[in-house]
Amino acid sequence: MANLSNWYESKSSLVQALVDLICQRTSFVLKEAEIDRFLLMLADYGIKSENEFADSFFGEYEGNEDDVLQQFVQDWCALAKGCLPKQLLKQNNSAKLWHELIRFDFHRFVFNGNTYFFKRNF
Repeated sequence: MANLSNWYESKSSLVQALVDLICQRTSFVLKEAEIDRFLLMLADYGIKSENEFADSFFGEYEGNEDDVLQQFVQDWCALAKGCLPKQLLKQNNSAKLWHELIRFDFHRFVFNGNTYFFKRNF
């Protein structure tokens, strides 16, 4: 749960619930100003409530290099049902899978030098 400061108390209960979930699920969004910027970025992707965040958040990865993309694709393949994702990973590299297939189902953005993935909920 976020710190109950004047900043937090000035938020609506809807935003407070979202802030609480952000604080629970992320490790690198810590300060009030960062959280405000993160909230704005989320809103650009249509994520404005705790439920929308919970439904779409996939993961937070330290850094923004190719290693992050590779780790994300491996995580995605591990969670995907069936053997097709694992077969695709064996036949292609992570970057190719991202650009040709996975990016259509996820938003990826870098915030404060770390990478965040959110499922596109159509």
